[in-house]
Amino acid sequence: MNDNKLYDVLAQDGSSFLLKMKDEHVVYQGHFPGQPITPGVLTMQMARDCASVLFNRTLHYISVKNCRFVAMVRPGDRLRLNLQTETVGESVVMKAVLSASDNEEDLRLQLEAELQ
Repeated sequence: MNDNKLYDVLAQDGSSFLLKMKDEHVVYQGHFPGQPITPGVLTMQMARDCASVLFNRTLHYISVKNCRFVAMVRPGDRLRLNLQTETVGESVVMKAVLSASDNEEDLRLQLEAELQ
């Protein structure tokens, strides 16, 4: 994962990723000054990027069945991303749950999507 990313992958255990949001990423300068939060689309991108790592190929969203932004993701947050994936033909069906790294009940994102 490159240095322009919004987050670092601190650890991976199978389909579970420990992530840390970068404090000084440029996106936080405009979204929003004084109250920085991670744009929802970039939160979804993190799930897609991690699924791409699992499948060792670049994946793209085909459809999003359900996407629920439960709480804000902020700079410096340490998060746990748990993925459940299933290959269906050429596609990957993914369920993603993003939560605080130390409390899986502190949900940030729930996502069900198809990628290819």
